[in-house]
Amino acid sequence: MRVLAIDTANQPLSVAVSEDETVLGTVTLNMRRTHSQTLLPVISELLEHTETPVEQLERIAVTSGPGSYTGVRIGVTTAKTLAWTLGIPLVATTSLQLLAGNVGAADPRMIMPLIDARHENVFAGVYQWVPGQEATGPQNVLLPQHEPLAELLARVAALRQPVIVVGNIPVAYQEHIRSVLGDRAAFAEPLAALPKTSRLALWAPAMTPVADLHDFVPTYYRQTQAEQEWRRHHHDEGHAPYVEEV
Repeated sequence: MRVLAIDTANQPLSVAVSEDETVLGTVTLNMRRTHSQTLLPVISELLEHTETPVEQLERIAVTSGPGSYTGVRIGVTTAKTLAWTLGIPLVATTSLQLLAGNVGAADPRMIMPLIDARHENVFAGVYQWVPGQEATGPQNVLLPQHEPLAELLARVAALRQPVIVVGNIPVAYQEHIRSVLGDRAAFAEPLAALPKTSRLALWAPAMTPVADLHDFVPTYYRQTQAEQEWRRHHHDEGHAPYVEEV
């Protein structure tokens, strides 16, 4: 099965092409450039270098968030468009699970990927590798969400297990983590903060496809600024949310 995997949820852009259990090629860029300008040229070049005509793709994989609202939308929209145009399945996971996958399956510790959401808030989840389920990546221990770092650490501390933290984590957050979790916390190497869609491409064949392609939307885990402003000025008016909230 030939798979194209895409992640544009945060500053890094990562794209990979795989065939069955072999990664044919992958590109990761970590520059402050608009993904809308770089994603399609990167995909086109990668398909060319891996000698993969777009018609040979059999599955598209994408991260659906959390992260940058614009970045998530670009990746999801591109993936949906390709899947619909080619008539092939789309599979999706979170950008947090993709980061958690940077910790090898032989590591028994809990894995806590973090994405800074500013003001002492984070996007985070807790994962762990489960024997026999490695084909679809590390599994949830605590579901991903947007929350204050202090609340997340209290929940993780209650589990009383060693944990390895993954992500581009501010120094102040690292100090907070150490102060709460002590010796139970360790930090992955800096390279582990870069998403690797090569992993997502290899997970994709065993993942369950999105049931309804047209209804599939990004999962932001918090309201957009526009929706926050709308609600601030329309306290008594109901409306149908246009962002999936988890």
